[in-house]
Amino acid sequence: MHAGTEAELGPEFRAMMNALAGTTPHPGRTLLPADLENSTARLDLVRLAVVVALERAGEQVEVLSAPPHRGWLATLRKAVSQSRHPGRTVTIAENGDGLVRVTIGEERFEFRPPSEQECRRLLEPGARGTVLRFPVFPSQGPFLLARGHRPDEVVLWEPGSAMTRVRLPGPVLAATYVARTGLYALIEVDGDLFVHCDNDHDTIMDNLRIPIDFSVADEAGRDLSPLYLHAVESWDYRVYFRRAGLWWEFSWSPGHVTLEPSNSKVHQPERYPFHTVLDAAGVSLFAPSRHTAARRDNGWVTWGFGRDGEVIPVPPAEEVLGLTEFDDRPALLTREGDVIRARTLEDVRTVVEFDGPVLRHHGLPWVAVQRSAYLVEIVDVATGAVLHRVNTA
Repeated sequence: MHAGTEAELGPEFRAMMNALAGTTPHPGRTLLPADLENSTARLDLVRLAVVVALERAGEQVEVLSAPPHRGWLATLRKAVSQSRHPGRTVTIAENGDGLVRVTIGEERFEFRPPSEQECRRLLEPGARGTVLRFPVFPSQGPFLLARGHRPDEVVLWEPGSAMTRVRLPGPVLAATYVARTGLYALIEVDGDLFVHCDNDHDTIMDNLRIPIDFSVADEAGRDLSPLYLHAVESWDYRVYFRRAGLWWEFSWSPGHVTLEPSNSKVHQPERYPFHTVLDAAGVSLFAPSRHTAARRDNGWVTWGFGRDGEVIPVPPAEEVLGLTEFDDRPALLTREGDVIRARTLEDVRTVVEFDGPVLRHHGLPWVAVQRSAYLVEIVDVATGAVLHRVNTA
């Protein structure tokens, strides 16, 4: 559940959330069906309220998918009986009188959600009609972020899920998304710059707060920077972000909070969410899984792929955008005019032809191009095929 979403789902949803927040804490798991029998939008809205309320209360909620030949309630009961740590089950049902009845273990609730048509509208993707400004792949995960209409608004996309428009408490300078943890954003409120996380239970970046003498709202018209998190030690952590084309380091150690230009020339996400790849010299390229490439007179030599020392030649007219990999081999992503190519030791192929900015993913063999204000296409580097269309039109 992201910041701002609760308000967008209406007062009935908030009322259900508030009522469910009073459930008795449970030390084990709470088991919830993934698919309700005879499901309706009204039931789906209630189920969403149950999940969000319990997760915000710190519950361990496990969503179970029932086999097609068995009822979900039987599946829940079997899961409870087989578990070493017995949980409590959730049932959600509508009995034809307009009320939806929820049981959570031994507790009972009754709600009257909005009409079916209104619930369908509330559950539609919240980003529809929102422009996608400055899209960015913020991490090694399969996520894309973009600015929306407002300085305090970002749009989150991940495969298989509806896009979400997120409103933050202040204008956003940089952002990233961590699976199962949530959205992290560098924002300004009352003249202070700090890291906001929409997961209230994650306090690891709480000390990163400092007064600033510039307006983040003004910056929002130029860029959306990825936010790279680096928290290897609990007593020394930092974030990296781009501002006006330069990289900055925002760090905390006991007694010190600093905001200053970064000493590194290369910044990109590691495969672990709270690690950042840094290179002070800026003469190497980094692919996933710690694979690297370094410049030579006749091209780029690759390391870490099991064929160390092999050189991928690159013509002088082509700009090297980065290092990726597919089919267990390294590939250099290059650009010559409008043509984006993938060069391996064995061959060269055209990925996409595009006259605007091309966004490279640091963890997957993907590039993204923005076809319109409402459409970003994600293209497979290996084949040139469009894998995903991030569309808010």
